[in-house]
Amino acid sequence: MEINFISIYDNSAKAKYLFVSESVTDVLGYLPEELVGESGYNLTHPDERQALGKIHSANVQTERMSSVTSYRARHKDGHYVLCDVVIHYCYDVLICTNFALVSSDCVKHDMRASTADEVFVVQPDGSIQLAGVWNDSQERMKKVFTEKYPWDVNNNVLTKQEPRFCIFINRFTKESLIVFATQMCESMVGMNQWHCIGQSLYEYIAPQDKQNVFKSIEMSKSTDIINRLRFNWLRHDTQELIPLEAVVSCTYDGLVFVARARNPSISM
Repeated sequence: MEINFISIYDNSAKAKYLFVSESVTDVLGYLPEELVGESGYNLTHPDERQALGKIHSANVQTERMSSVTSYRARHKDGHYVLCDVVIHYCYDVLICTNFALVSSDCVKHDMRASTADEVFVVQPDGSIQLAGVWNDSQERMKKVFTEKYPWDVNNNVLTKQEPRFCIFINRFTKESLIVFATQMCESMVGMNQWHCIGQSLYEYIAPQDKQNVFKSIEMSKSTDIINRLRFNWLRHDTQELIPLEAVVSCTYDGLVFVARARNPSISM
């Protein structure tokens, strides 16, 4: 596994850091507290900044569960590090797993690219190579780049976002202990954002789905693919089963698990 870290950005046009995990120091030299509150664009190469703005706008418009962007990030000492960023759009934030790359054509990049909704590679001259989009057309994604700016004058998103929640999971535990959850988990599945910390994810998975979810999470720990899974969530307060779909990606600092409601008519 490449050196990597987790970051959370707000949903504004400036994409400000809300959280950065400790391993950012290994990748980019910064301490997490040096980045929180800063715009993510501050760490991008000037020649690539316009292209990254288009990609950020497209991510907000399409609300992809997972996309990959390859670009150069600025290290604290001034040189640039080629990175893959897996972006999970999650209602009012962007949850990202960030990987330092040896080269743009490495095997691990290809593994992530083959399992993402879409893949953008920003070239040194600032052009964008659309490399993925397995479930969308090249023509439609190119059109997205020309669509209306998705933020108002106050940098707030203009359209209503699909409800989603995210949890971070301790990757060093078989029980998949929860270490963080976004606030939307309470309204969507009845899980308290704070009381769930330290509990096993599997306590919230329907019994018939636990084995499949376990296998997917263990696979995410050992490979660099973005795992997709469908399962039923068990509400503790009502015992109701809620159909969800989720994506999972893994870093040194934990697994990122982003979920949204699933149409119950879709087969498991």
